[in-house]
Amino acid sequence: MNFFISLTHACQLRCNYCYAGDKFHKNIDFQTLDSAIDFILSKAQSGFGLGFFGGEPLLEWEKLQYATQKLEKLAGKKGINFSKTLTTNGLLLNEEKLNWLKEHNFFLVISIDGNNLMHNTHRLYPNGRGSFKNVKAAVIEAVKIFDAKNFSTITVVTPKNIAYLSDSIEYLHHNLGVKRIRLSVDYFALWKDDVSDILAEFQKIKQYILKCYRNGDNIYLDIIDEKIKTHIENSCFECQFGEFKIGIAPSGNLYPCERLIGEDTGVLAIGTVQKGFDGEALANIIASRGNNNQECKECVYKNRCVNSCGCTNYLLTGDIALTGGSVCFFQKLFIESADEIANILYKEKNRLFLSKFYY
Repeated sequence: MNFFISLTHACQLRCNYCYAGDKFHKNIDFQTLDSAIDFILSKAQSGFGLGFFGGEPLLEWEKLQYATQKLEKLAGKKGINFSKTLTTNGLLLNEEKLNWLKEHNFFLVISIDGNNLMHNTHRLYPNGRGSFKNVKAAVIEAVKIFDAKNFSTITVVTPKNIAYLSDSIEYLHHNLGVKRIRLSVDYFALWKDDVSDILAEFQKIKQYILKCYRNGDNIYLDIIDEKIKTHIENSCFECQFGEFKIGIAPSGNLYPCERLIGEDTGVLAIGTVQKGFDGEALANIIASRGNNNQECKECVYKNRCVNSCGCTNYLLTGDIALTGGSVCFFQKLFIESADEIANILYKEKNRLFLSKFYY
């Protein structure tokens, strides 16, 4: 099971695509944090995943350290192993914090939307100033300290910044030395019917990835790598909504996904850390999840698509089992791009590709 603790609703930035809603100074207190730790340990069996996010979790650095060390101690006594992830805007990172996070075996994720033009389209301070310069410095420092396998950036793609996407992927990888890049499409934005600019960007992305492989330069781009794996493994995307993935709000409310905490209105809450799960609410969530779109059932890509992602579906359609918006277009684009890249590299018997996905 994976648990995600939101340490605060506050954040230094005002990214206008943020799913966490309005930013306000509501932080988790130590009493609630202790209850969250007790709750996690009561549900953990042989192991679990722990993630910190917000808001901006580094605004509550003392509590992050406290929860990490307490869980390490208590889980260690029970012989329970767990992984740790921190997702941050990077603005408060420094060498001391990075070394502490590395020492405690964190997987670090820094939100940076690419190069200066792409990043500063949305990721702004309250006064409207761009945050690129500060986040770039954090990424450079993280690349120096963290092993490539334990560090990733995440880029949000929107209609307003997609024109810079291919350049940004190359910038992050080639200029900043980032080996693992994740993309998060803003499915909730108003995308144009004319998709020619999107297709042009992905043509450039495919060519850049092919260039990297041919040069023996390992690059991980989640929308490509993960889709290649779904083909090789014949695997189906399985949403962990409510069953294996739990979001914990600063109030102590439990949600079936951390992305649904938002402003903590209680909608889709499934219990509290103090009282545990609301059995009826949790059962209803698990019974209702999936995908009920008829066109998805008939799609050849149905087992390689995120059409059953409960939080995305709910935020798009108000129903955790119905998808919509631009999900279909982008998922097909990712799968077809991945398959094209894989077919070319497989035929070329590219050593890096074969060793990465087959050996």
